[in-house]
Amino acid sequence: MRQFVTNVKKLGNSGRTGGRLCLSVILAFFNAVCTQAVTAHACFGWDAVERAGWLLIFLGGILPVWLFFAVLDHLGDGCTAGDPGLPRWLPVLFFVCWLPYLLVYLPGLLNYDTVNQVQDFLDGVAPVPFGYAPGQEEITVWFNNHHPVFLSIIFGVFFRLGILLGHPSFGLTLYILLQMAAAAWIFAWAIRETGTFWRIGSRLLRNAVIAFFALCPVIPYYICIMLKNSVHSLVMVLYVCLYLKIALGDHVLSCGERVLWAVTVLLLPLTQHTGLYFVILTGIPLILWGRKENRRAVTAVLAGAVLLMLLLTRAVFPALNIFPGGKQEVLSTFIQQTARYIRDHEDEVTEEEKEVISAVLDYEVLRDGFEFYSTDPVKATYHLHATTAERNAYLKVWARQGLRHPGAYFRATLPICGQFFALGYDVAIFDHIPSDSGIFAEIRHVMPESVRATFTGWYEWLRALPGVDLLFQHVLYTLWIPVYCLYRVIRTGRRKVLFITPFLVNAVFLIASPVIYSRYALPLLFTAPILLYTVLGLGAGPADREDASAG
Repeated sequence: MRQFVTNVKKLGNSGRTGGRLCLSVILAFFNAVCTQAVTAHACFGWDAVERAGWLLIFLGGILPVWLFFAVLDHLGDGCTAGDPGLPRWLPVLFFVCWLPYLLVYLPGLLNYDTVNQVQDFLDGVAPVPFGYAPGQEEITVWFNNHHPVFLSIIFGVFFRLGILLGHPSFGLTLYILLQMAAAAWIFAWAIRETGTFWRIGSRLLRNAVIAFFALCPVIPYYICIMLKNSVHSLVMVLYVCLYLKIALGDHVLSCGERVLWAVTVLLLPLTQHTGLYFVILTGIPLILWGRKENRRAVTAVLAGAVLLMLLLTRAVFPALNIFPGGKQEVLSTFIQQTARYIRDHEDEVTEEEKEVISAVLDYEVLRDGFEFYSTDPVKATYHLHATTAERNAYLKVWARQGLRHPGAYFRATLPICGQFFALGYDVAIFDHIPSDSGIFAEIRHVMPESVRATFTGWYEWLRALPGVDLLFQHVLYTLWIPVYCLYRVIRTGRRKVLFITPFLVNAVFLIASPVIYSRYALPLLFTAPILLYTVLGLGAGPADREDASAG
């Protein structure tokens, strides 16, 4: 015990304890707000008992954050520059470590979104309600871009190939094997590129990040699956690694890196609808404040991505009878906030405001169908025939009501997104193939239910172990690691805070999430460990800094 106390004191004395304590208090405060919003649907509680509970959550959250920051400071302060010595067989190691998950869940995993995408592809037509409110007509289209058409085609092609080979499950397994190989290469490339560029000589850090991607069960569960979010997040790893080199290392992109940058910037919007907003919000800061040698390439690629999406949505989709998806997805957080406002303050809604809201949404459903943890019931009432003028009028009402009672908007948003940013909320996984009609009625797991249940039970046991459980919680990747990295970069005097932009933008997307799904946090879960590896190894700076400056 005496030795333990001595070690804790050493950790506390390393780095700037005051700054660490200040951030610990801030994160503990945020943790208490989010926890109370999830459990009581109020930011600080409704009565004295709940407010006392809030205070206990706040005080109890300070020490875990402080210890986490202290341990990372200790690791980073001991990091030296040198050759990271990364093995060439690293992709093979990842693939082999993940393979048992595929074997247990053969022919592989997928979710209902993927089922809908594949059915969309195989049916050739997709009946889509033109509006989700009762009484609106239904239209028949070739594809529904509610889920990215690009990935619907890829997933569907593999299932079609499986059918040609004798069974649709063959296509699912083949796809997952290829995705595993691609993911193994991407993670290995990211670790090798980071370690070499920043000359991270610490074997402890190197082995820790390798062990995370090889052994943390969350990774293979989201690699051995046909899922749009997994594809998008793997592309995000490539993008973020290049972004960190540009924003934090003053690196000038080589010819090959410019090609890779262009590919990732184009793929991000094609694999997830938020991708276009992401590349715009992260690309513009690079153009404004990045090295001038990179600005032309970044500008050209960003313009290309915007033009591509405009071409697809304005020309290709209408020509091919592809349904573009509804605007209710973009407005879902606003709609949820309006519904919470009506629930809490209906007596203050004027007749004029009610008419404006009813032109875009079903007012009765907003009032009676509101749910704390999902925007689906209320956003489903959106009238897709609503005009631009009606939407603009609604947004004015939304802004006016928010100024009256901003607390209602916080109470509408935080019960959903709070689980991404508070302690105690684990990453959920998929462990079975959803039952459905058509070809999905034919697909069954190879292993018996008892074997799969035992394997899933092992995962649940592991994520409940004290200390280890933090690796399975959203907050580690969505908040703690990005905040710590920002703190450490500023503390070391570099003050190049532009690097945090991709992580901040992804966090904003989580705040606007329509429902609590762990897959929405995958971009941060996949990239936060790479960010931490980079920042802890900032000792000597990038190996090619002199070459970059000369260029």
